[in-house]
Amino acid sequence: MKIASVKGVVARGMMVALAAGALALASPAKAEAQGIAVGVQFGNPYYARRDGYEFARRQEFLRREAFFRHQEWERTHRFDRPYGYR
Repeated sequence: MKIASVKGVVARGMMVALAAGALALASPAKAEAQGIAVGVQFGNPYYARRDGYEFARRQEFLRREAFFRHQEWERTHRFDRPYGYR
């Protein structure tokens, strides 16, 4: 192989690499579906308190109690509404 032909092959290879690199850089960026979130917290979380779990259990109990009270109220006042409207 002559030096001139080797230089031509190398030049062609470099041109192909340059064209591929330019095409890769010029193509639009793919959309990112995920976002990045950073949170900062000062102090202990509520469940790290000594009574944190007890507080959460109490809140859940009160929510359920309110739900059952409302269900009972609806049962007793079912016929007060005309045409079965709820």
